[in-house]
Amino acid sequence: MNREKAERNLKIGLFGAMLTLIGDCLIGAAKFPDGANLMEGYFAIALAMPAWRPILGGLIGFVGICLEFPGLMTIYPMIREKMPRGGSFYKLTMYVYLAVGGGAVHLPCGAFMWIYKVVAEAAGQEIGRAIALKYLLYFLLPAAAVFGVFFIGASAVQFIAFAKGCTPFPKWYCVFNLLIGKAVFNAVRRLGNTALINGIGTSNMSLGAIVMFAALLFCWKKYVSDREGE
Repeated sequence: MNREKAERNLKIGLFGAMLTLIGDCLIGAAKFPDGANLMEGYFAIALAMPAWRPILGGLIGFVGICLEFPGLMTIYPMIREKMPRGGSFYKLTMYVYLAVGGGAVHLPCGAFMWIYKVVAEAAGQEIGRAIALKYLLYFLLPAAAVFGVFFIGASAVQFIAFAKGCTPFPKWYCVFNLLIGKAVFNAVRRLGNTALINGIGTSNMSLGAIVMFAALLFCWKKYVSDREGE
């Protein structure tokens, strides 16, 4: 992976993260009812928003996550020599990210809200909630659990690799990590209950990806030579 290819892949990843951000905002950028917890909030806004929003949000996010894959894979060549086992695990997790992240996690999040809305409108909110919760329990949560294990593992490997100086980037670049970005942007929810804040909270991972890809892209030429990027 030479500099030209790495920068191209990071640009693709950045574009994909922006698409995912749009998808996230379509699903979650709305004000929750006062006093509602997270689950109750999403149930409420699912009823209030038009049906096309969770459908389009899920589909756009699915495409976006697939496009994030090339950008995420630019990290692997930098760590594989100094961390061969960690690098191999990271590479595996990225294929899991590609296979599971969009189609088995993000798209079903949109489907979950859509199912609740259409069933609630047809048969009442109680039945809609029961069916949506079964979908969440039987399909979305198992896929999310598999994804979460690999996602946390990949984030840990990446953090350790950067923090230990196993990459050409400065050690402090370890902060540009999807798990850290997810935690930071999700914490914004504590600032209040508005459509903007809930949109940011829902988009915590895509915003983290945008920051990470942008940081790597802007300083790739400064820290990574063509030889090191191969």
